[in-house]
Amino acid sequence: MGAISALGGAALAASQVTQLITDVGFSTVVHGKTYAADVTYSNGEYVASDGNISGATASGNSVVEAENNLINRIDELV
Repeated sequence: MGAISALGGAALAASQVTQLITDVGFSTVVHGKTYAADVTYSNGEYVASDGNISGATASGNSVVEAENNLINRIDELV
């Protein structure tokens, strides 16, 4: 019984770590201007967004893919 409780606690801790790791910010330069964005994990995908630009949101299967997709989206918007 103790092993099952310990395993359940480890699974919960791993989930919390994943959430903490993906709730991060990053910055990028597009056309010589620096943009700050956040990446979160929601509903099985990573979502990158810059709240200062209307429509600047992109998703991906990984943090890197979401960031790259957001860079492309910002490039389209500005």
